[in-house]
Amino acid sequence: MILKRGVILQLIAFAVITVVGVTIVSVNYIGIGRGVLGKEYTAYVDLTDSGGVFTNAEVTYRGVPVGRVGPIELTENGIRVKLKLNRGKRIPRDGTKAIIANRSAVGEQYIDLEPTKKAGPYLDEGDPYTIPRQRTTLPVPTAELLRNVDSLVGSVNTRDLGVIVDELGKAFTGSADDLQSLLDDTDRLLKTAEQAYPDTKQLLDNSVTVLGTQRGQAANIRGFARNLNDLTTSLRKDDPALRKTIDNVPGAVNETHKAINQLAPTLPVLLANLTTTGQIISSRKAGLRSLFILYPVTVAGAFTVTPGDGTQHLGLALNIDDPPACTKGYEKVKHRWPQDTSTKNPPLNAGCKAAHDSGTSVRGPRNFPPDAIAPYPQVPPGATTGAGFPEDGTEPKPSNNPEAAPSAPTGQLSNGQLYLSYPAGSVEFAGYDPSTGAVYGPDGKRYVMPRSAGTRELGDSSWKWLMFGPLTQ
Repeated sequence: MILKRGVILQLIAFAVITVVGVTIVSVNYIGIGRGVLGKEYTAYVDLTDSGGVFTNAEVTYRGVPVGRVGPIELTENGIRVKLKLNRGKRIPRDGTKAIIANRSAVGEQYIDLEPTKKAGPYLDEGDPYTIPRQRTTLPVPTAELLRNVDSLVGSVNTRDLGVIVDELGKAFTGSADDLQSLLDDTDRLLKTAEQAYPDTKQLLDNSVTVLGTQRGQAANIRGFARNLNDLTTSLRKDDPALRKTIDNVPGAVNETHKAINQLAPTLPVLLANLTTTGQIISSRKAGLRSLFILYPVTVAGAFTVTPGDGTQHLGLALNIDDPPACTKGYEKVKHRWPQDTSTKNPPLNAGCKAAHDSGTSVRGPRNFPPDAIAPYPQVPPGATTGAGFPEDGTEPKPSNNPEAAPSAPTGQLSNGQLYLSYPAGSVEFAGYDPSTGAVYGPDGKRYVMPRSAGTRELGDSSWKWLMFGPLTQ
């Protein structure tokens, strides 16, 4: 009989599939040729006794199968078990324990590898490693376990045990209904607890958040407690004065009420006039500032004419028309002689229109020179080394470097506004989180600025912030 070509191809394909399948099963499941293919490596375990382990028993790592037990051979003072482990499972070498365990009371033994750390070196590196006897554990023999149980049972006096049973019978006689009710209530309690488990879990999770917030606000709470202690101490110390003040408050309130009633017709007019005065002062801030700066210098210079020798030293310098008076801007103003004492309205649109560098006596607030602004006081050295105070309560140490003292800023007027320019390095900026009071200074350190209770939104009840403040973040 002649086979067709298609049948021959099918037989060849079937034979190839059979060979490949048998090879895969032999290598992966039976273990034939795994060492030749490099899919496994070898390790050893030294034991004083086999503990029931046998060849081809399972080897696990943290309960996961990683290999099989190989041949078991005798040594001078025990046995050595060969482990065939699969590659790809990185098992630490140092500190790993080998435990001979039972799967059940009547189950087969296996070796479980338990590491004590995650880092290398690993068992698949270098020469085959032997786990020493000191890091192995054998199961309790069944015969010894039974002997121990028998010894425990035999140590109990049967007469005393009978008395205990009789007394328990007397104690629970007639209480079956109560016990049943207790068991039923316990069952209902457990069911209720199981139903409330999501809410309980959410409560515990939120408690962690609340406690974390309380810990984050520890500096504010301590600061508030210190301030509250200082306040109460001062109140206790000034108790007589406070009592006297409280006693005098009704009379003072009455007098204040009378004063307000007496001032009622004229006080609104005065306040309205002060509004106008305030507007004028606001528009002349630069000039007033210059006046306040130069006034002490002028007063100090006035005393130079009286050096203390009983005489006055005066000098007369005639600087008539030096520099000449400013006339630009006064062309339409009529001259008025001193003999004319009649009442006339002053011309409000007249003023010196000359340029700053015209050489005449330039006057008027619009010609106020920016250079007349005195420099601002310098910031002491080390004042900008940090922001706030550290959480440990220590104050930042000032800098001992005299070159670190920031220079004074320069001022410039523009459209009636004063703009300041600070030299490089004289000002340092720090990030501030108002929700937690934390400040991160230029030095990278974290500082905490405790807030006072009065800054909270609770108003007159701001003392409650001691308890509710951390919960409102």
